Amino acid sequence: MLNRRTIALLALFSAVFAAAVVAAFGSGSANAGAEARAKGAAAVPATALAYASINLDRNGTQFQALEDLAGKVQGGASAVGKVNQMLDGDGQQAQIVRALGGDVSVGLVGISLTSGAMPGVEAVMVATAADERALPAVLTKAGFAPGPELNGQPVWEKDAFAITLNGSTAIGATSRATLGEALAVQAGDQPALADDAAFKATIAKLPGDAVAVAYLAPARLAGLVQVAGSLLPQGALPKGAPDMGQSLAQLSATLKDVRGLGIAITAEQGGLRVVAAGDADQAALERLGASLPTAYTPTILAQIPANALGFAAFRDLGPMLQSALRTAQTQDSQVKSLLGAAEQTTGIKLDDLLAALGGEHAIVAVGGKTPAAALLTQPQDPAAAGATLATALTAAEKLGTGLPGAKELQKRLPGTPPQIAVTRQGDSATLAIGTDPQLAATPSSSIADADAYRAIVDRAGVPAQVTGLAYVNAAQLRAQAQTIGTTVPAGTDAINGVVAWGTADGATIFVSIG
Repeated sequence: MLNRRTIALLALFSAVFAAAVVAAFGSGSANAGAEARAKGAAAVPATALAYASINLDRNGTQFQALEDLAGKVQGGASAVGKVNQMLDGDGQQAQIVRALGGDVSVGLVGISLTSGAMPGVEAVMVATAADERALPAVLTKAGFAPGPELNGQPVWEKDAFAITLNGSTAIGATSRATLGEALAVQAGDQPALADDAAFKATIAKLPGDAVAVAYLAPARLAGLVQVAGSLLPQGALPKGAPDMGQSLAQLSATLKDVRGLGIAITAEQGGLRVVAAGDADQAALERLGASLPTAYTPTILAQIPANALGFAAFRDLGPMLQSALRTAQTQDSQVKSLLGAAEQTTGIKLDDLLAALGGEHAIVAVGGKTPAAALLTQPQDPAAAGATLATALTAAEKLGTGLPGAKELQKRLPGTPPQIAVTRQGDSATLAIGTDPQLAATPSSSIADADAYRAIVDRAGVPAQVTGLAYVNAAQLRAQAQTIGTTVPAGTDAINGVVAWGTADGATIFVSIG
């Protein structure tokens, strides 16, 4: 079961974060760089596993932008009014939010794993703009009582949870010992997360103006993964069963090379932006089989119809799989024998199949009375790739029909089974593998020239070169829902679409609103 200090932390601050999410449709927050948004990290130990910071101030540009976006959604203005009324009221939740001020952070300091028991959690909470006059009274109402001082500072305690206040900075922790560690970090006696090289490198890649920032240290989770492996039941595994201990050891080795992962959420006049970035040892990851994509200019968009529901474009699927399989074979001798057995069963050489999946690719969905989808690919040798993929489809169909219940399942599934078609354009050719072979043909009007797509791409600032690109056409999805008789959720009319892309520095998702 969860220990009492964990319950105390959740009881006090779950209300804060729940109110913060709702308050995102309240009124504004001061602009700050990502480093400033994460200034609570100055009191979090450098060994923290994770960190999150959210802006609760309703008097600046970020929350003003959120409020404006909410006003574009049906019923949003009314919801904003109710939330503001609640947060300005006398309820305990509203008092806590106001007393903690405009910047609240939580750092996950440690997790203890014990066989047969729920994990124990140690965490630190930091509010850097607290109301030093209001907070003591709020804590008293919440059931906290004065305890012995720490480093000459007053402390309020409830169960195992302890919190102290020094001017406008409030620091709380799941135990008195953890609070003492946080105070030592704040005083400069112990290393702080704010000064950690991986944390700084990751946060610096995130946008300067953010309503919320989150950070994860996968390299520090590697030890927990190893501990989890040691807690697995020991004994002989059934024949053919995967070795979970070995899998966890491989996962731990990979995590050690990913030093930091960060996410920031920003509100803009035209929509919401989510940016992810990281700091990793790329050379070490490549040695483990992680083939890192390089940027390119997608040309396959010319093959995607303008009325598509959406698409995901990328390239070199075959080489990426080949790299991963090569590494897997070196780590586990059984992988090679399994691949050999698959080649004998299907009659397809793995190298031929992977070669067929080179070049640019796009997964495309189109609507209508009979929705369809296909994988578009443009390999270097279209004839050989088409023959290999056709053989693969036939083999997969034969294997599928031999499975229990396959015939009954096929009756229930709508549409036609996957087919393959090839269309040539000059020196190149496009293969379509899916339920609509016509998707291989060049459309009369492509998504690349569609006004709705261009408007969202321009608003989001999608670069010319990306490592991958995805798009969801919200208007087409709403039309498709009506076509098949599905109710469209209220308020979705305000969403124009969603575009996501990757670059060498990270990944971005942009939701266009209004």
